[in-house]
Amino acid sequence: MTGVEASTSPPALPRWFGPRASPDDPAVSALIARVARGAGWADIGGGFNLNLRIDAEPPVVLRVHRPWVRRARVAGLRRLRERLQRTQVRVARPIPIPGYDLLRVADRWAELEEFIDHVEPRADEDSYVRLFEELGRVHTALKAVWEPSPPEPLDDHRTFGQLRYSVRFTRRRLGPRSEPVVQRMRQLTGELSKLRKEVELPCAPIHGDYKLGNAGELSDGSWATFDLDFARVRERLYDIAASLHHVAQGGLGRETATDPELSTLELLEPRRLLDAYESTAPELLSRDEHRWLPGALALVPLHWAATAGLVGDDIHEAEIAMTAAEAWWSRRAELSS
Repeated sequence: MTGVEASTSPPALPRWFGPRASPDDPAVSALIARVARGAGWADIGGGFNLNLRIDAEPPVVLRVHRPWVRRARVAGLRRLRERLQRTQVRVARPIPIPGYDLLRVADRWAELEEFIDHVEPRADEDSYVRLFEELGRVHTALKAVWEPSPPEPLDDHRTFGQLRYSVRFTRRRLGPRSEPVVQRMRQLTGELSKLRKEVELPCAPIHGDYKLGNAGELSDGSWATFDLDFARVRERLYDIAASLHHVAQGGLGRETATDPELSTLELLEPRRLLDAYESTAPELLSRDEHRWLPGALALVPLHWAATAGLVGDDIHEAEIAMTAAEAWWSRRAELSS
């Protein structure tokens, strides 16, 4: 390879970043056979972790984590879920794998938890309001049982320095044609960074990815909360903004973000959702949190754009995410009032 070729080759993905586990992997397949003991099983989804429902009696969920999740992190989240059993928030109870709490499978950690039979709430106005009421309850419950806290996740994106690193990495992975959208990322990052220095935001334990897809309605009408993989301490407004963004995209997430100008929030007043959150949350939103809300909203799709090169998206996906980020930022006068 010549020096010119070497300099233009896209950088390799970090060693710790790996694909979702596959049940076809021999080590994973052997673990499934050990846990299922002849029972049927089904992949029940998940963008990062492999989640399998094992049709034992009673049914359980076998989760094989992403390769960069550390043992202490998984064990800490299991202890957190045990403590949450004492609150009004329903989460899956951890179950020991016979003889073990956790198992190592290839370069990943695996665990078992109870299977909670549920249906995903419908994506309608009543469900969105209920979602924010439940988010307030989740924050209240996490605040009550957080200590001792689990280790922070490795795959965090708390600082603007980390965001700028992701933008540079994506520029190298996607090549020169990505320069126009990368410049948009850099400009918006600079504007958000300036406003962030002017506000003080309370930090608290948060869920990290609260949306309809991570909630379930039970037969008695109560809701369960799933996927605490991103639970950590950071600005609580991050959770609120991420949930608002999911609602704006019809509650379905980044793959449907094709037209950020025509969003659910155009029809459903954001203030109503914030009121629903505050009706169950530990504390009302502060003046600075209201001021930072449009920035927090813009950061969600901006992060997706910045990490496009890491997760395998193309330039078009980065452009879609940036359009959504800029649309939120253009509404800052309205949203922060």
